Amino acid sequence: MNTTAETKTGTNRGAEEQTFIVLGVLLQFLSTPEQINDQISVMRGTVPSGVVIPLHSHADPEIFYVLNGSLEVFQAEGWQTVTAGEVVSIPGNVRHALRNTSPSPITSITVSKHELYSFFRELARPFDPNRPPAPPTPEEMQQLFSVAEKYEYWLASRDENTAIGISLW
Repeated sequence: MNTTAETKTGTNRGAEEQTFIVLGVLLQFLSTPEQINDQISVMRGTVPSGVVIPLHSHADPEIFYVLNGSLEVFQAEGWQTVTAGEVVSIPGNVRHALRNTSPSPITSITVSKHELYSFFRELARPFDPNRPPAPPTPEEMQQLFSVAEKYEYWLASRDENTAIGISLW
């Protein structure tokens, strides 16, 4: 058996590793459901300092493995800090939020299912490394609301975000 050939078959390099930006988060799609003909996807995400992913929920579970930095994750129990080498698992339909309050970006590997991958692909736009990440525009926020409604994702109100310490406006 030629294990080198098998490894190369499963290696993803090129277009899918292009960096995209989704609401301030830099994403690379490392393994897609189409590549493996199954439901799972693997993404690398970089969350710049100060970026917040507001309170929300969706049917697909998410698993975050933090590669570097520290990510703050909110679930029903409150905020917890997840640092390099640690994993946080978020079951489907659980309300959660993420934020990076540290001065440095954090990088994590995210494993999820096809629907969440498709949601991110729909919102993703190519990232220009010559332009620093910027907060989402009003048009991008409107796109988020439209795509979230299409996928039947729940998004918290301003007051619900404020109640857990997230100020968006």
